[in-house]
Amino acid sequence: MRKICFILFFFSISSFAQDTSLAIIIDSIVYNDSTPNQRKFTIIYHLQNLTNNPISFILNTNNIRPNATSSMSYSPAYRLYQGDEIINTVSIFNTKTAKEKFEKIKKDIDSKSAQSKNDARTNVYDYIEKRKKEISQNILNSIIKLGPKEIKNFSITLDWDKNRYSEYFDNEYYLDEKETHYFDLSVNLMKEEFKERVASEDFKKIIEDKSIIKGWVQSNKMKINFKE
Repeated sequence: MRKICFILFFFSISSFAQDTSLAIIIDSIVYNDSTPNQRKFTIIYHLQNLTNNPISFILNTNNIRPNATSSMSYSPAYRLYQGDEIINTVSIFNTKTAKEKFEKIKKDIDSKSAQSKNDARTNVYDYIEKRKKEISQNILNSIIKLGPKEIKNFSITLDWDKNRYSEYFDNEYYLDEKETHYFDLSVNLMKEEFKERVASEDFKKIIEDKSIIKGWVQSNKMKINFKE
């Protein structure tokens, strides 16, 4: 496995100090081979307020991203390890990003032969504006509130098609069945960074909410089974 400088991941955490008021703990990772070529991993974890005061933060727990693409994301990010080395790739698990969804819609618009270029541009612009409003609302809906010492439990499912080879830019990776693999999570808790992503009135609500915390939180490492 060739090594890589984790520029994107470093950028995603470099502006955020470690937060000590919140803990993210992976409780277990269970799996099920739904088909001979498909394994579903369920990541079970919890968030805990470590303080004696109420806190809140913006985190989309319905989604998860590989650390290589997690810069400025408000979803949990995962890292996958083979032994002590990080497998810095985006294609081990099957997940769709908002960018991929947008590219698909844009491609669908461009493929309509009866549609003029002006109409296509209008539809793309309308889609971008619609998405901004959706993102703004999604961010507000992603505010999680925890009372003093409160714990909330979450889970997320990741699919693996049992392909052991993957590549990312100039790096190639192979999931060696004989190796031990690990998995961890981290979150970037943001606030002012949402200014360009939400409507102005929604940004005002976020800024004025003094209970919303910022910072970077890292979980424990847990074994994950890629053996047959």
